[in-house]
Parts: sequence; C-alpha cells; structure tokens
Amino acid sequence: MAWGQGGFKSCDALLKRVEQNDVKLVELVILPMKTFGAAEIQRLSNSIASGVNTNLKTISASGHHFPPESLKMFGQALSAQAQKLNSDNTASSNGITHISIGSKYMGDEGVVALCEGLAPSDGALLQSLDLGWKNIGREGIRAIGSTFANSKFLSSLDLSRNNNIGSDGITDFCNAAEEATGSSGIAFPSMEHLTLSECNIGPMGMNSLARIIISDGSSGRSKRIRLSLASNPITSEGCQSLSTIISANPTNGSLLSVLELSQCSLGDNGIKLLSSAALSSPCTGLAVLDLSENSITEEGANTFSVSLAEAWPDLNELKLAKNNLREDGVVSVISALVHRNDAGIDSSIESNKNSSLTSLDLTDTSCRVKGAKAALMTGSLTTLRLFNNKLGSDGFREIAPLLEGGHPSIVNLDLGGNSADEDSVIILLNSVANTSQASNFLSKLLLLEIGGNKFGEKAMEALENLKKVWPKLDVAHDKPVQEGEEEEEEAKD
Repeated sequence: MAWGQGGFKSCDALLKRVEQNDVKLVELVILPMKTFGAAEIQRLSNSIASGVNTNLKTISASGHHFPPESLKMFGQALSAQAQKLNSDNTASSNGITHISIGSKYMGDEGVVALCEGLAPSDGALLQSLDLGWKNIGREGIRAIGSTFANSKFLSSLDLSRNNNIGSDGITDFCNAAEEATGSSGIAFPSMEHLTLSECNIGPMGMNSLARIIISDGSSGRSKRIRLSLASNPITSEGCQSLSTIISANPTNGSLLSVLELSQCSLGDNGIKLLSSAALSSPCTGLAVLDLSENSITEEGANTFSVSLAEAWPDLNELKLAKNNLREDGVVSVISALVHRNDAGIDSSIESNKNSSLTSLDLTDTSCRVKGAKAALMTGSLTTLRLFNNKLGSDGFREIAPLLEGGHPSIVNLDLGGNSADEDSVIILLNSVANTSQASNFLSKLLLLEIGGNKFGEKAMEALENLKKVWPKLDVAHDKPVQEGEEEEEEAKD
C-alpha cells in the first residue's frame, strides 16, 4: 500500500512508482491533503491505458475534485485496460478492480462523464465501486445503472449519502439497468453488496429496487446480496416490496444475506408485513437483520417473535436497538429464540439454547430487569448489548447471580449507560470473579462494558481482584471517581 505522503503535497514520486510498474504498489491511496487533480489523474490514466502498469489493483482518491473530462479519460483508461486484458485472457488476475474516487462536488456531470468512459467495457474490470457522498441525482444514477448492469465483475456498489437520488432516481437506475440487460437478462449478476443508505428512497423506489433484485433472481443469481437501506423513508408501505426480496424463492430462500433497515420508519405495521412474508416462505440464508430505531413497540415485537421462532433459520445477528419494545416485548423475542430449539425459559442457563442466533442488540429498548434476565439466560448468545436500559442499581443486583463465575456463552456483554451505583457495580464484578459455584462451565466472557455506571476507587479494587481471576477479561469502565470528586461535580451542576 502507498499513501502518497512523500514530498509534502506532491504526488510526483508516487506517480513515478505507478509509471515504473512497482511490483509492491498494489493499493494506491491518495489522502485528501495531497495535490491530486487533472494533471495527476492524466498521468495515472496514461499508465493504465498504455499497459505500462499491470500491478495496481486498488485506487482510492476520495475527497479530490476532478473536471468531467478528466473523469471520462480515467474511465476510458480503465476500459482500455479491460479490453486488452480480456483479449489476453488475463482479466481474472490483473487490472484495476477497486476504485473510490471524487469529492462531494462530483455531481451528476462528473458521474456521467466517468460512466461514459466505462460504458464500452460494461464497467471495465471493477469489482468494487465507491461513489458514496458524491451529490448524485437522477441523471448520474441512471448512468450507473446503464453502465454496470451487464458487468460480470461488479460485486460491491456503494451509493450511500446521496440524498438527491430519491425514489425517482432509483426507479431511473432500475429502468436503465433493465434496458441494458434486455428482457431475459439479469441486472448486476455478480452483485453481493449494495449500499443505498441515506438516499431518500421511499415506497415507490423500493418497488423498483425489489423488481431489479428479483429479476429472475430465483435461478440466476449465484450469491445472496448484502443490502444496506439504512436511513431511508421506506415506511410500512415500502415493506410490501421488501417482503418480496426477503422471501423471493421458496426453494432457496432469501435473495439477501444481510438486510440493514435502521431508521427506515417501518413501525409495527411494517414488521407485521415482513413477518408475514417470512412465515409464508422462510428466509433461509439471511444471516443479519438490523431493525434498529424503527418505532417498533411491544405489539410489533410480539408479531415478529412468531416468525422468529421458525421462519429465519439462518439468522445469527439481530439488532433491535432504540425501539420501545418494553420488557414484555423483549421477553417475547427471547422466548422465540429459545423456542428455536424447543426449550423453555427457566432458571438453568445450560438448558436454554437457540439454534443459530449469536448476536443480539437490545440497546435502549426499555427491556428493564425482566428483559435483561431473560436475555442473559438465552444460553448460546455470544454478543449481547443491554446499553441504556434503565437497569439501575437494583437491576445490577438482580442480574449479578446470572453472571456468577462469568458466562458459559457470552463473549461480549454491554451493560453500559444503566446508571447503577458503585455498590451495585461492585456486587456485579464480585459475582463475575466468584468461580466457586461455576465449576460446571468455563466462562467465555472476554469483554464487559460498564461505562455510564458509577465507578470509584472501591469499584477499581473489585476490578483488580476480578482481573486476578480472569486476566484475559477486558472491562470497559468510566474513569474512577475519587472520594469527594463526585460531590464537587454535583455542586457544579
């Protein structure tokens, strides 16, 4: 990797290495403080187009602004390289495969120019294209759809933080891709990771996106897609289209491996639609589901739990953070996890196993003590986040027995932001350190987060004793408060 830091702002020495085909220069990273404009990208383009450089694979030049004609020239250079390597049958092992280029001022004009250069080769040999935060609108996104629809190489496309795309833009993107592939083709056949977070996509856009992903996807797509749609106004109305993606194939399951839907205004009605679709056709293959911050309540949690028990068989990470599920909603979710292995929640941790889910985020869900205890007793979770759930001092005292001697499955446990007093923190730490009653299991706990709870000198002493028992356990905590300092801070407030 070369970062382009030599000679203060100049990239001359770095570009000479490109022109000399330096065998060690595989990844080129041009930091934003460097001087890298039209003249520099012309030198880079010449080295690529002429075939002088055959070792470079990755170019990262985000934060640099280029005129449209320079971007078109760069695209043409990549096309020329692809055509040459394809004719030599060496495209699979050589050429530029990853690029991240341009600034937030790139806009439609710059994106269209880049795509004009790439169009003759269907996007050259690019496997990964990062055009996040480039002020792309309808014209630019249409050009991307047309240029890359037939690419047999592109597997990762990042268009995040382009708020001007909107539903109309996504529809244009999909229409252009369909026109490029024809009625029998599969758009973006090698796509594995599509990032569209913060693109202002609503229900209409979701309808078009679902159509292009499904496009004969039941038989034509070789791999499932990681789809990020975070921070888009999808709403419950857009969940109807989402439902067709997550359960599109009754035989092979979901077309997705990851679905990120945080801050999409889904609400309880949206969760009901997704759950119903999953029950109709199980979402086999979908491993990660992020439903954080979607105004889901206890009602939505109860509905989702019904499908969770049997219709998401490969789910191993579930994020429900910042939804007001309350304790009964959380318990409903936990019961569904336990049901996946036909067991019931009781006082024995070892008897409660869920089939595949190992990571659960319950941050700020108002789960209270009842929900926290149920989650800790689930049995096969390896990551559990209970941050900011108002457990308080009484909560820490109640969950402490469940952490006696550590935990048989949880590796990472977040109990931060729960406003427990120091005495309760000490009780919890002492419980983890007490191995006298934990002879029937070996603790897996490696990270315990307790920041946002009172932590003073006495808690530090308890932590030091804990470290003697579990030296590999990392405990993240606030800076210890000395005696008298707390009163001083309160007086200031």
